[in-house]
Amino acid sequence: MKYLILIADIDEFNPCKNSLGDIVKREYKINHMPAFDFSHNGHDCTAVCFGIGKVNAAMGAALALNEGEFDGVINTGWSGAVSGVFKGDIIVSDSCVECDFDLTPIGRLPGQKPGQEEYVYKCDNTLYNAATSVDGFKHGNLGTGDFFLTDKERRDRYKEIFNISAFDMESGALAAACYLLGKIPFVSIRKISDSADDVATDEYTNSLNSDLTAFSDIILKVLNNI
Repeated sequence: MKYLILIADIDEFNPCKNSLGDIVKREYKINHMPAFDFSHNGHDCTAVCFGIGKVNAAMGAALALNEGEFDGVINTGWSGAVSGVFKGDIIVSDSCVECDFDLTPIGRLPGQKPGQEEYVYKCDNTLYNAATSVDGFKHGNLGTGDFFLTDKERRDRYKEIFNISAFDMESGALAAACYLLGKIPFVSIRKISDSADDVATDEYTNSLNSDLTAFSDIILKVLNNI
């Protein structure tokens, strides 16, 4: 099986690459995006750093998927806690939604996209089952928006509207791209870095600097279960 691993931030991507060590086969670029290939448990993988935010996420997914045939897409990175998860937890996406897509002034539901059947993107069963069977991994709905969430009132509003457990800047856009490009199997597995409130910035910085094997550990554990 062949999997595409998508990581937004170079400060998440490089520690992942470095901690994978000798199983990294080659390093290169896909268009402007840093990439590397590795194999584990019989699976060939291409990891790509696409850049932070929803535009980079959608564009990066499309460009990377254009490079070849993949059996599925796995996203990982840091997320802020919204409900039922805490700093250090790992959460597997039941679904992903773009919380900041808002056409409610013209009568649409929050997050709803005209002309598109799905806007809450359910994750692939095979990848989801592999990830949720890892001991200690939690699961829940992920929300996405083009900002670093530090506002408790907005956090609580998104929890009420979308029933999300964690919030990040990419998973909803990645899920949308995979859906629109042919319902390519997708799952997002995020580690909680902060509490998405007024101390989130300090918590995030601490997580970034102190947990350098977070994403390689996640990827290898999931690949072991596929």
